[in-house]
Amino acid sequence: MNTVVDTALWLLGGALLSVIIARTYDFVFFRKFDLQEAIVKGNLSASIFFGLMALGVSLIVFAVLMSPSASNVIEDVVLTILWSFGTTFIATIVFYICDRILLPKVKLEEEIKRGNVAAGVFSGLIYLLVSIIAVSIILT
Repeated sequence: MNTVVDTALWLLGGALLSVIIARTYDFVFFRKFDLQEAIVKGNLSASIFFGLMALGVSLIVFAVLMSPSASNVIEDVVLTILWSFGTTFIATIVFYICDRILLPKVKLEEEIKRGNVAAGVFSGLIYLLVSIIAVSIILT
């Protein structure tokens, strides 16, 4: 029974952390559009972008839980939060590097606001890529 409760708590905590991070980064970094408003208006690009970001965060939660270095629940929670925010922050930097340097003719944030699905997929995959690299670091 303890395993079921632990699983439910980690599931709830991971989902909540993903939502908090997505909302935080939406508020702090992505100023050209409002995530909630974009989704209400049916902006598929914004949904894909933030969905892939949430998937990346969930991979970080997975890696921290599977990590052999985590020795107790408090340490697991702290590591999960730190790795999730840190990885998403690095992914945001990579997003802006791609936006400004690699793709100077494409303004990704503006394109996501306009509903450009290619921009949403590309940007979301940046977050996923950084998360997968972080997962490999955590698990080694």
